[in-house]
Amino acid sequence: MTDIPFPIVSGIFSDEKTKSFLMENGFTLIDFYKGRVIISRRLHEFGFLAPELLSGENSTGVPDSDREALLSMIGRIHDGEIEQGEGQFRFSDGEGESHWIDIRIRAVDRGPEKTAQIVIMNDQDITELHHAQEEIRERLMEIDSLKELLFAINKSLDFDETLARIIEHLHRIIPFDRATVQSYDGDSLTIIGGYGYPNQLIKNLKFPVKGVDNPSTRAMALRRPIICNDVERDFAGFTQVDGKAPIKSWLGIPLVYEDRTIGLFSLDSYAWDFYRERHARIASNVAEHISIAVEHARQHSIVKEEARTDSLTGVANRYGLETIGQELFIRASRNDHPLGVLMIDIDFFKQVNDAKGHAYGDLVLIAIAEGIQQSLRINDYLVRYGGEEFLVLLPDTSARESLIVAERLRETIPNLKVNGGDSCPTVSIGVFSGVPGLQELLHEFICRADLALYDAKSAGRNRCRVWRPKFDSALNH
Repeated sequence: MTDIPFPIVSGIFSDEKTKSFLMENGFTLIDFYKGRVIISRRLHEFGFLAPELLSGENSTGVPDSDREALLSMIGRIHDGEIEQGEGQFRFSDGEGESHWIDIRIRAVDRGPEKTAQIVIMNDQDITELHHAQEEIRERLMEIDSLKELLFAINKSLDFDETLARIIEHLHRIIPFDRATVQSYDGDSLTIIGGYGYPNQLIKNLKFPVKGVDNPSTRAMALRRPIICNDVERDFAGFTQVDGKAPIKSWLGIPLVYEDRTIGLFSLDSYAWDFYRERHARIASNVAEHISIAVEHARQHSIVKEEARTDSLTGVANRYGLETIGQELFIRASRNDHPLGVLMIDIDFFKQVNDAKGHAYGDLVLIAIAEGIQQSLRINDYLVRYGGEEFLVLLPDTSARESLIVAERLRETIPNLKVNGGDSCPTVSIGVFSGVPGLQELLHEFICRADLALYDAKSAGRNRCRVWRPKFDSALNH
């Protein structure tokens, strides 16, 4: 800002042409000595009047957040606390639009008491510059967040952990109230993970795709993110999972892997008109990486599941027992809940193989495995423990309840048909249940059920026996 000598400043107030020039070019002059003010056109549009510039108080009552800060700075310069000041202030024009204004203030002349007689101000509208700077800052934050996202989703191949990491880091750059990850099988979408929804409400929930007009179908057809800011109005086919908190705005990110649409990532908001093109742009930047991470984690889960699965019967194998079974045991110990164990042995299975061949014996194993699985709860865990032995883990099941399950299986299995023909052989079952102690092992629970099985077979087979402490004593002798 150029200094203007006091005599010239004083004369400006009587020169209308100069006053107009200064006002149009962002200059404001405050003559405290004579109580005169020339206000720039811009500050005039923001509602500034001479009295408040002279007194330093907001006499107009215009509710601008930065107005008091500017008037305070003028007051400090007038009182001699500082010689000059500069700041960026936000004001609203007559139409309610916000503007960022850079203002520089300086005392031109001071009286005997060191108070300013003339103060000159120059203002410039830097709104576009400020918005550009904000956009640059947002882009830099996006880049950092995207780097964190890409790093995080490649740290693990566990499917659930990968989904959790994607949701956590995506939430930092795209706002949402709820989210779901859905797999696509060619006919329908199935929810395989989510955020903000009760797991029991959405897990494995299916949505039809063919013949339905909804944003999910459109996003997958176009293979690009789709925004819908009023789903109830724009898509009659949109399915509200939970009526208590209806979704108003929706952003769908199609998951495409090796030119195949494998699913959809949907981000939900409770507010209308919520998502912007900026959000779709960010989604486009991360969609491919999310698709790769989800598919790799899914394939890894399939491989892990295959490694834990008996190839003949399709139930868990010994490796599954050492992983999933161990997790059930630890959970029972942590929650102080009982864990039931059934050891099931097919009676005289060797005679079946000898009489009808091993191929027929395999059919018997398959039929019995399917029959047991159909009789169990969803959280029970069936394992093919050995050649003709099956193990069942029953979470939250007492010894009495475990015996009831065992008796039901013992009665059901001989009525099963082998490949639609002959009935299955009978079975003997050993039963144990207990609350795992801190020092106990899953192997110990299995050994007790095995001892009870030995007792059932010794008693003539085709019966159930519950473990008693005497079995341990017999084993030690």
